[in-house]
Amino acid sequence: MNHQDPLRKNRLGLGGILLASGAVLLGTGAFLLPDLGLPSSNAQMAPLPDPRATTTDERAATDPPDEASGRGPTEGPSDTARPLVPVYWLGADDGAERLFREYLAAPEDSAGDPIADAVRLMTSAQPLDPDYHSSWRAASNVSSSVSTKNVITLDISSDAFPRRLDEEQGRLALQQLVYTATAAASDAGLIAGGEASSVVVLVDGAADHRAFGSIDLGGEWTRDTATLAPLWIIDPQEGVQVDSGSLTIHGIGPASEDELAWRIDRSVDGSAEGGTELFRDGSVDITPQDGAPGAYSFPVTLPPGRYEITVSVPSDDGESADSKTVVVD
Repeated sequence: MNHQDPLRKNRLGLGGILLASGAVLLGTGAFLLPDLGLPSSNAQMAPLPDPRATTTDERAATDPPDEASGRGPTEGPSDTARPLVPVYWLGADDGAERLFREYLAAPEDSAGDPIADAVRLMTSAQPLDPDYHSSWRAASNVSSSVSTKNVITLDISSDAFPRRLDEEQGRLALQQLVYTATAAASDAGLIAGGEASSVVVLVDGAADHRAFGSIDLGGEWTRDTATLAPLWIIDPQEGVQVDSGSLTIHGIGPASEDELAWRIDRSVDGSAEGGTELFRDGSVDITPQDGAPGAYSFPVTLPPGRYEITVSVPSDDGESADSKTVVVD
C-alpha cells in the first residue's frame, strides 16, 4: 500500500484524528456525539445478509448487506445468551484468499463496545467454520470511538499484529479488520446514515504505524469489495443444530451468474468422522435480494442426521464454493 491507495484517505496527525473523529477514547467504551441515526443507504458501508432476525438495515448495490435479512436465526454453536457480533475471516476461494463472515457470541468480559468485541474476537477466537482462519494474533487491548461523520477510530495493541506479512497478505488482513469494525458498528446502529464510513487505525494509541512490515496505517481506510468472497452460505452457520428438518438455505452469489449448483451430503454413520453419501442436489437462481446484487435462497427438508451443504458456481479457473455442516436432531 502507498499514499496513492484509493482505500486510504488523507493522513491525519494524532490530534487531527481525534478532532476529525469527534469522539473520545476511554477504556473500551464507544462514546458518540449526539444525532446518530440508524443506518441508511451508504455505498461504502455495504454489509452482508445477517442470519439473525433484526430490523436495522443498510443497503448498497455495490456490496451485499451486513445487516438483518429479517429471517429467523439459525446460529452456530456459540453461547447465544450473549449478543452476537459480526466477525470476518479469511478463507480459500478458487485458489485465492477472500473474506467471509460469521456471527459469534460477544466475549464474556465484554465492556459493552460492540466494535472492540468484534475485533477482539477476530484476533483471538476460532472461526465456527474450520475452512476459515485469521492472520491476526490475540490483542491484549482494543478500544473504539465513532464520530458523527462515520469515522471509526480503532485503537488496537501492537501484539495483535503478525511480525511480517507481504503486501497482499497485509492488505487482506487490514481489510479483515476494516470489514469487522465497520460491520460491528453498523450492526449495533452506531453508524449515521448519509456518510461514507471509514476506519482510522491507531496502534498503542499512536498514528502512522507501519504494520506487518509492509503497510503504513496512516489516514482513513475504507472497504475494498474485491476482497469479499463472491459466494457464501450465510444461513445456516457452521455446526448449527436444529430440531426441525425444515431449513431455508440462503446466502450471496456472484451477480454475474444466473444460477448456482447445490448439493447436500449425508453422513453415513451420523458422525463427523464417517463417510458421506449424496442425499439431494439441485440448482437455484441468483437474483438481487435484500440489498445484495446477487443472492439465493432455497428450502430443504432433512430427516434426522448430519449433513454437509455445499453451493458452487463455475469460474474461469475452476469454481467458487462454500459449505456448511448442520445436524438435524
